[in-house]
Amino acid sequence: MSNYLSSKHYPSTSAADDASLSKQLNAILTDDFKGSYFNLLANYQRLLSDNHQRKIWPDIHHKLDILFKCGKAVPLDGPMIGIPVSIRDSDYFKDIAEKLGEQRSLLASIEWMATAWNATFADTGLWMGKTYEPVSKDIVASICHQDEEFLTLYNEQTTRIGRNFFREPPNPNTLQSIGLPALTELWHLKDRPKSETDYVFDGKFIPQNIEKEKAIPYTKSGGIFIANLGHSCVPEMNNKAVYQLNYRWDKLKPAFPMTKLIDEVVQIADGIYLGQLIFATKHFNLGSFDLPFIPGDQNISLGEPYAPSKKTSFWQKIINAILGRTTPATVDYGYQNNGYFLMMDPAFAKKIYADDAFPQLRPRPGEIGFKELGYDKDADLQRGGSIGNKEIEWENGWRDKPELAEKFTTFILEESPQKEPASEVEHMRHSNESILQMLQRLANDISKQTKFDDHITHFENLHRIFRCGVAPTIKDGLFQGKGKKGFNTRSKGQYIPDWYGQPEPISGFDYYHGATLNLHLGFSDNFSPNLSQAINDSLTFPSALAELVKNNDFRGPNVMDLVWRSIGKYIFPWAGKSYEKISGRKLSMLLDESDDLTERYPARVNQLKTYLASGPHYDLVKKNRDHYWHKPGKYAKYLANGSWDKGMSEEDKAFWNQEANEHWVFGNNIQDKRILPADAIMRIIDMNYREPDPLVQALSEQSGSPFVRQGYVFLGVDEQESILAMNNG
Repeated sequence: MSNYLSSKHYPSTSAADDASLSKQLNAILTDDFKGSYFNLLANYQRLLSDNHQRKIWPDIHHKLDILFKCGKAVPLDGPMIGIPVSIRDSDYFKDIAEKLGEQRSLLASIEWMATAWNATFADTGLWMGKTYEPVSKDIVASICHQDEEFLTLYNEQTTRIGRNFFREPPNPNTLQSIGLPALTELWHLKDRPKSETDYVFDGKFIPQNIEKEKAIPYTKSGGIFIANLGHSCVPEMNNKAVYQLNYRWDKLKPAFPMTKLIDEVVQIADGIYLGQLIFATKHFNLGSFDLPFIPGDQNISLGEPYAPSKKTSFWQKIINAILGRTTPATVDYGYQNNGYFLMMDPAFAKKIYADDAFPQLRPRPGEIGFKELGYDKDADLQRGGSIGNKEIEWENGWRDKPELAEKFTTFILEESPQKEPASEVEHMRHSNESILQMLQRLANDISKQTKFDDHITHFENLHRIFRCGVAPTIKDGLFQGKGKKGFNTRSKGQYIPDWYGQPEPISGFDYYHGATLNLHLGFSDNFSPNLSQAINDSLTFPSALAELVKNNDFRGPNVMDLVWRSIGKYIFPWAGKSYEKISGRKLSMLLDESDDLTERYPARVNQLKTYLASGPHYDLVKKNRDHYWHKPGKYAKYLANGSWDKGMSEEDKAFWNQEANEHWVFGNNIQDKRILPADAIMRIIDMNYREPDPLVQALSEQSGSPFVRQGYVFLGVDEQESILAMNNG
C-alpha cells in the first residue's frame, strides 16, 4: 500500500515491540485506508478539527503516532502544500500523570489549544505550507554561530533553508481577520516573491521552484528555518531518523513561540509527508530585539538563547545528583509533541484539492493557482457560465449566452387554483428583460405604491405569480424543481456531522441565492389611510417604527418596506436557502410532539432551553408536556412506542425513512459575509448557526453567490396546501 511505511523505520528496543508496531500499522491500513492516503489523512484532519469529536482524538493521535514512527526519513526539496492536522497542548505535568498511571496530565487532556485552534483557524487555509530552498554552508554557519556539531549535518544536497506560506482566510470573522496582519508584524512576514528580483530571503529561488509555487495560493511568507537530516529530539521516538526543521536559532529572528519550535518530517506515501510539531518546555526565550539608536544587529534574547551544544552546567549536575536525576551531556530542552501537520507535493495538487481530500485549501478565484490549475475552466465549477468567473457582466451578460437567455426568460407556470391563466403572468415580462429583472421592476412599483398605503392589494401581481408557479417536489429525498437541468449542482459534505449521538451525513446539498422583494407591514388592511399623505424622510430609520405604532394619527405608510429598501437590504446578511437530505431518525425527532420530549431527547431540549432563538421551540416542549392541545399530533401513532433510539419499532422506523425520502428535506438559511461582525452574537443566539462544511464552503466560494454561514434551520415538505386562503381555489 505504501513504499514508505514500515516498522523497520523505528528503532524498537525489542523484536516484540517491532512486531507490535507492525501489527498496529497493518490495522490502520486494513481498517482506515480506502485506496487514497489523501482521503485517509483528510478524514483524520476532519475529526481532529471538530470539537464535538474530542472523545476520539486520543485514538487518532495514536494512529498518527504509529504512522510517524513507521515513516521514512527523506530530505524535502522545493515548495510543499501544507495543512495542520492537529494542535496539542504541552503536557507540563506529564511526570505526575505517569506516576498516576496516565499517559497525559488532566490539564493537557482538556486540549485547550486544539479547541481554540478549531474554533478559529483550523479549516481557513491561513497556513498553506512551506518551501525548502538550497542554501550555502556559509549562511548556515552564520545562522548557527559556527556551531560545530550542527555544521557536521550540512550537506549541499539535503540541507535547506525554508520559509512558511500564509494566506488570508476566506470571509474572515473579526478574530480571523487580524490573524495574517498580526503574523506579518510579529513574524516579519514578507510579500510573496514572484521572481528572483523580488526575492528577499537567504536561499536560492530557483526556476523549478518558482514554477511549482504556482499551484499554491499564498500572499505572505516567512517563519524561517534550517532543515537537515537528523534524529528525533523527542525521547519517545528512540532517536528515530527524521528530516528536522529548526526555527530556534536567534539569527533567524524567531518570534515566540517559534523560539521553542522544531518540526520533524517523514514520508509516508507518494507526495505525502507527515510532520510533528515539537516544542521545548525548558530553556527557551521569548524572542530577541535590538536596542534603538545603537547601530548593528544585537539580537538581545529575552530568556535563554538556544545553544544545543552547550554542556550541562556544574550547578545543574549538583541539583540533578541531589534529586536523583540522570544528568544529560547537553542541555535537556524537554521536547514534546504538540501536534501533527502534512506536507504534500504540489505535483499532486488536483488530488490534494479534491472534494474528498482538502477542498478548503483549493485556490479561490483571483488567487494564484486558480487559473494555473484550470479551475477557471472546470465544467463542474462553471455551471451556467458564471461560477468562478468574477469578470462576467451580471446585469446584461446573460443575453450573450443562449442557454442562459433561455433560462432567465422561461417561466414554469400552470393555471392557478383560482383559474388564472399562466399567460397573465407571462405578459408581465417586457421583451427586453429577464424574469429576475421583471420581479425587480414589480418590487419597485409596489414600493412606490405602498409608500403611502400598505394595503395588501398592491401586492396582487406577486400573489398572481405565486399562485401560477409550480411547486417543487421531493424525489429520493432531494429538493427537486421543475426547471431544465444543468444549472445547479448538488454536493455531499466532506465531514459527517454528529446529530445527537449518530452520524448524519450531508447529502444532496443544494442551495439557492435569495433576495427579498418587498415587505408588508399590514396596518392599512385595518385602518383607512390618507393616500395623498407624504412620508417624512425620517420614517426611513428603524427607530421611527416604534413611534408610528404608538402614534394615534397613524395612517399606514408601509414603513417596514421603506426601511428595508433604504437600509435593510444593504446590511441584512440573508443570502438564500439551502436544502439537503434528512434521515428518518432526524425527521422523527423534529416532528415529535410527545409529552416526554425532555426524557426522549435530553441533549436537544437542553439546547433549546439555552439559545435565545430557540425560545419558541422550548415553549412548545412545555406545552406538549402540559397537554396544551387536546388532540394527538399528526404523527403521534408512529412515535407511540418511543423515540428512534429508545423503543421505536422497526415498522415505525420504516415509515419515517419512507416519509423522509418521499416528502421532506432539511433546510438552512444562509448568510453572506455581512454577518461576520455579528458572528459571536449569532453563535449565542442560534444553536444551529455555524460555518459551512469545508467542501460546501469551497463550492460556494467558486460560485456567483458565496455564503459564509448557515443557521435558522427549517423543514421543507411537499404536496401541501397554502396556509393563506388567498392562494387556494
